[in-house]
Amino acid sequence: MSQTGAGPGGMQPSIYNRPVSTDGAAPIIHAQNVTKVYSAGRLEVPAVRGLSLAVEKGEFVAIVGPSGSGKSTLFYLLGGLTRATSGRVMIDGVDFATLEDAERTRLRRHRIGFVFQKFNLLPTLSAMGNIEIAYAISGRKDPMDRQYLEHLSELLSIQGRLDHRPSELSGGEQQRVAIARALITRPAIVLADEPTGNLDTRNSDAVLEMLVRSNRELGQTTLMITHNPEAAAIAGRILHMRDGQIVREEKGLRSAPLAPPASPGSSAAQTTSGGV
Repeated sequence: MSQTGAGPGGMQPSIYNRPVSTDGAAPIIHAQNVTKVYSAGRLEVPAVRGLSLAVEKGEFVAIVGPSGSGKSTLFYLLGGLTRATSGRVMIDGVDFATLEDAERTRLRRHRIGFVFQKFNLLPTLSAMGNIEIAYAISGRKDPMDRQYLEHLSELLSIQGRLDHRPSELSGGEQQRVAIARALITRPAIVLADEPTGNLDTRNSDAVLEMLVRSNRELGQTTLMITHNPEAAAIAGRILHMRDGQIVREEKGLRSAPLAPPASPGSSAAQTTSGGV
């Protein structure tokens, strides 16, 4: 780990609000002294205040905090969906601030899969159509891997539901389709913003289990935003936000990143190679 204080027994949460220096392999997500200020007329509202963090490849990290803590703004910053007022956000060594809008969009499509609280499925398309269009706009030249899609469908328990439109699916099924859509391009990173926020307990548990399995079996780096401490507990690291800063870190149920166990050449083993 870098000097983020993430090691067991040696946590230093204050480092998250100072610049991070890294040793060895660079983190796949690296934010350094990031600030985001929203302006409304003469009023300026700081949502993220000089925050620094590093996420290593293969980690599952949860960021938890109350409404107004800045966690959703951080999600948009790390996903390249909004620009930082100051500081640097780097994805696999690429600084978002150095990219034009088209280049940022291309980086997101190739390296990041998004899972949103409201699913964001296109209502006029079937579940399969939503997955196919996500793959098409990713810009990949190879045809979509149907064997890999079958693997995802089995993993997410949505076999037999792919021909249905979103209105014909339960909330849990819609979110699992949204996860399949996020994973079909084999992104190196999965960013999930309140993925269980609109679900009941049973469907929430199913979605969280799928995120853990995709992290473990498919090898993605996963960062999940949530207000729910019970949901956050499934992660390897839990970062607590308040007033635009990370104020505390603790270990979750999974305290170390795991490499995917699939054998070389299998669809699952190729997960991170196609998007990086």
